[in-house]
Amino acid sequence: MSFLSNAHTHTTYCDGHSDIETLLKRARDLGFISLGFSEHGHQGFDPDYSMARETQQAYLQELRALQKAHIRHGISPRIHIGIEQDTLAPQEIKTQNRADFDFIIGSAHYLSDKMDGKKEAVDGPRDMLIRFVNDVFCGDAVEMAKAYYKLLGEAMRRDRPDIIGHFDLVRKHAKVIGLDTGGPAYKYAALAALEAVFQGCRLLEVNTGNIARGYDTLPYPAGFILDAWREMGGEITLTSDCHSAKDLDCAFAPALQMLKSRGFKSLLRLGAGESLWDEFPL
Repeated sequence: MSFLSNAHTHTTYCDGHSDIETLLKRARDLGFISLGFSEHGHQGFDPDYSMARETQQAYLQELRALQKAHIRHGISPRIHIGIEQDTLAPQEIKTQNRADFDFIIGSAHYLSDKMDGKKEAVDGPRDMLIRFVNDVFCGDAVEMAKAYYKLLGEAMRRDRPDIIGHFDLVRKHAKVIGLDTGGPAYKYAALAALEAVFQGCRLLEVNTGNIARGYDTLPYPAGFILDAWREMGGEITLTSDCHSAKDLDCAFAPALQMLKSRGFKSLLRLGAGESLWDEFPL
């Protein structure tokens, strides 16, 4: 059985490579029952990887019109309108997002330099990240990971998003920055953050975007995190963090097999009717 949905989809409104209509056509070709758009929301400090306020309003208006047309005419897939909200976005923006969108993906992409306040993306250009680790964390990548997980845990507990995005994104450039993701200090920080985010959101995405972009052969998050989440009673959804229509269902089949082998019995996916979510058995 195929998992015919995706809640994490980027478009040309931000850093995606496919426009909305192209993504909808791809979803129809695959037989998707639902598709959730989740562009990088306005946050005010990195205009290259987020929407401006006016762009965000245009994105919302276009999708609301399409959503209503699909419902009125019974067109598949069902459209759900979300936003990927960064942990460091101002609180007033987060409050408005909650009112405007059907769902919110909460993600930590950046850490802040305590000296000058400059934000650095943990998944950004490698040379800049190496410099950031050296300058801010004295070359200690584990300390950088600890800061990332502390921020993630506190923000998810406070902001209470609908989905926790790519939980261990900090491991994307692990080899480049010398981050030992199998070491006890790293695992302790990750699991402590997992307990914190569980207090704010019970839905974790299994994200294949790193596979689509050639950074790994396994999705976010790592197996030990998934096992702990299952034991805690958390729920999961499968997403591709799609930036190109060809990758809309990237590695979904092996990811489903992996999740089943780790003891998960079901996932949540965006609904085809009035409900935001429905259950997909494994």
